[in-house]
Amino acid sequence: MLENTFIKKIKLSNVFIPLLIVIVSCSLLIISNYLTIKILSASRAYINGESHYSKGQKDATLHLITYLFTKDIEEWRLFNSELSVPIGDKTARLGLINNSPIEAIEVGLRAGRNNQKDFDDLIWLFKNFKSVSFFAKAIKEWEQGDLLIEELALIGNEAHLKVSTNNLSLKEQHLILKKINSLTVKLTQNERKFSETLSSGTRLIKNLLLAINVFFTLIIIGSVSIYYLVMVTKLKRAKQQTDETNKNLTIVNKELDKFGYSVSHDLRSPITSLKGLIEIMNSENNIEQIRNYLAMMNESLDKQDQFIKDIIEYSRNKKIKTNVTTVSLNKIIDDTITQNKYRQEADNIIISKQLSINIIYSDELKLKIILNNLYTNAVKYYDDKKEKPFITITAFEDVDSNKIIIEDNGIGIKQEYQTKIFDMFFVTNNNNKGTGLGLYLVKDAVENLKGNIEITSEVNKGTKFTITLPKKVAS
Repeated sequence: MLENTFIKKIKLSNVFIPLLIVIVSCSLLIISNYLTIKILSASRAYINGESHYSKGQKDATLHLITYLFTKDIEEWRLFNSELSVPIGDKTARLGLINNSPIEAIEVGLRAGRNNQKDFDDLIWLFKNFKSVSFFAKAIKEWEQGDLLIEELALIGNEAHLKVSTNNLSLKEQHLILKKINSLTVKLTQNERKFSETLSSGTRLIKNLLLAINVFFTLIIIGSVSIYYLVMVTKLKRAKQQTDETNKNLTIVNKELDKFGYSVSHDLRSPITSLKGLIEIMNSENNIEQIRNYLAMMNESLDKQDQFIKDIIEYSRNKKIKTNVTTVSLNKIIDDTITQNKYRQEADNIIISKQLSINIIYSDELKLKIILNNLYTNAVKYYDDKKEKPFITITAFEDVDSNKIIIEDNGIGIKQEYQTKIFDMFFVTNNNNKGTGLGLYLVKDAVENLKGNIEITSEVNKGTKFTITLPKKVAS
């Protein structure tokens, strides 16, 4: 029962595991695509923010140079206005590093002219990817740029102090201009590195996304294919089982028709014989002859009793499912010999066992049916004309099977009967000891155990039955 439950669980897992893999893979694919798109969107927002940062710095530089030469106070105001853009981004960066309130960080981002819709992505990327190599490198470039912006602010303050106090000489003017130009070159390089770093990371993420998509797509296709194959296999197996069941039902129906006819005939036959013998006995006065008639009646009743037993055994064998356990061959054979030792014929037969194996994995009841019927037949059909009648039971192990051989030197079976003896109700015409069910039950039991049975026989020399059973039988 436990084994059947385990097998059912395995069969169910064959169906549900591919489906589970598909569901998990699709979920992971959706999550990975969502995260990648979010990362790419945030990276785009940072690159867009850098363009505002760069434009603010360049415009501030132009206004400072103009102020330096024109001394127009409006240019000084515009310089500070444009410089507030990169300073705002610096405020946002420091707020993100120090885990400042979101409101304070957003004030800096807003001052940096970043799009309000990008704030969440900008903050999310920084907090979750600040340790990732490409983004950590970009942050480092951002920090260096902020230091250069501080230098630019200091240069601007220096220039404003000299302009407002009229202490700016031509030489100092050119010196400040040289500092501004040098700083502008450094900032341009820094801003370019920041953009390139983010762009490089973005390309890496795109390639990674492509690889992930291909990977999960292959898994999904593979799982769906496996699921399809499993379902097709199950449908084929179900069709085969249905075909096999229909075939078996056809055979069973034919057997039932034959069974019903034979049973009704064989059950009535002894009754007819008994009635005839009773009528004869009514007119018979010879005691010795009456005794002969009574013996004939007893023999007819014995045969009828055996027939009924075989019918019961047939019915029982059809209903009971195969139950595979560890079985002792030696015990079953000893029990079989014991059951038949009171037969009159058994006293004259030499019984021998040659067992090189004992414990096997099989169905005990079906083995009893096989061995008991074959042994009983060997006893019933022994040859009383032979000086040393014998029955030998041999069991040994083959490569992937167990073999049991029951051999005797009895009366043997004619060649023309050997292909029919396993048919239901078939009896030879040279005796009236059998019911025609015993060997049918033997073959049925052997086939249920996924084995086969072979016969070798010669009239007046003996018979040998060879049973081959697999070492492992599915219950």
